[in-house]
Amino acid sequence: MKHLFGIIIFLIVIISGCSNEEATENPLLPYPQVVVWDKKAYVVTNEIVAQVDIGQKLGEVKRYIDPNKSLPEKNEDSTIAPVGSKLYEIKNSDLKQEFAVEINGQLRKAIYNAP
Repeated sequence: MKHLFGIIIFLIVIISGCSNEEATENPLLPYPQVVVWDKKAYVVTNEIVAQVDIGQKLGEVKRYIDPNKSLPEKNEDSTIAPVGSKLYEIKNSDLKQEFAVEINGQLRKAIYNAP
């Protein structure tokens, strides 16, 4: 009986050690749809910005970051817009709060929500 109990405990330890979950999973993943600008993550919305409201070009996306694998870290990183997507000012708007990002031919509003 002691041996049976020992074998059951041994099997439980072995089975629990073979779990597919990684102990170092990042609780922030998957990361939301964002573009990083001025060291802040701006959430890309579905709101379309009219061409007449577009100001000067700010830059373009330099790196696409898979939102399931990593966090965007640098300016012009994005978890939604492909590399080369243009970033624009929105006329009569505060750049610290919003700008436009071109995704698949659409100019979508990206907004900053302070933590």
